[in-house]
Amino acid sequence: MVKIFIVSDFTGETAEHVAKAATSQFNKKSSELVRFRYVNNQDRLMEILHRAQEEGAIIIATLVDHQLRNLLAKEAGARNIDYIDILGPILGMLERKMGYPPRETPGLMRRMDEEYFRRVKAIEFAIKCDDGKSPELLREADIVLVGVSRSGKTPLAMYLAHKGLMVANMPLVPESPPPRELFDVPGNKIIGLTIDPAKLRRIREERLRVMGLDPEVSMYAKQERIEEELRYAREIIEALKAKIFDVTNKAVEETAQEIMDYLNI
Repeated sequence: MVKIFIVSDFTGETAEHVAKAATSQFNKKSSELVRFRYVNNQDRLMEILHRAQEEGAIIIATLVDHQLRNLLAKEAGARNIDYIDILGPILGMLERKMGYPPRETPGLMRRMDEEYFRRVKAIEFAIKCDDGKSPELLREADIVLVGVSRSGKTPLAMYLAHKGLMVANMPLVPESPPPRELFDVPGNKIIGLTIDPAKLRRIREERLRVMGLDPEVSMYAKQERIEEELRYAREIIEALKAKIFDVTNKAVEETAQEIMDYLNI
């Protein structure tokens, strides 16, 4: 078991994401993350270095203060501690290119600025317009996601909302025609989601089991029903002149990035 110390002068979210991206390439049980947040003085950093030496830990750090970064480099080298300074090389490069030093203020990216409130507003909008609710608000959306049930509309909408985008999502069901407001939305704002029928069937079967229902007796997970819904959804999406994205075996983040690239966001 390899211990990885996440050391940050703020929440440590950036360093944690980097660590998880790396450890995901290995066995899940082969590493352990230990978080040290709000490390903003040398005494605290020395305590962490002493513990890392005792436990044979790796350090992944995001420290904006150059004195703390210098101390980390010096002491880690003296104690044979493996460490990664994520921000230091980038800050140094930018300082050389821009000709002036960084502010070295922790947490600037997370400050409650205009962008923060924009994200909050977008999240509230996504909740209000989830699963076909509030169709009268569709005209305010940056993106309208449409697709069959369990094609990932809601998690994708929430992910995009955290990027500050106003996203509504609308289910497409043969027995329930889409609201007229959907057809008033420009086609370039509408994103159609499709998925492999077999994959969708497995997702729906698992959903039914979680709900305590038998997939064998529910039409919801029948292959012919799924194929009917997908055909209907494609017809509607084509009528809307919307772009179609296949979400089969894709992470939410991957599909979101493809959509943002398509929309030049």
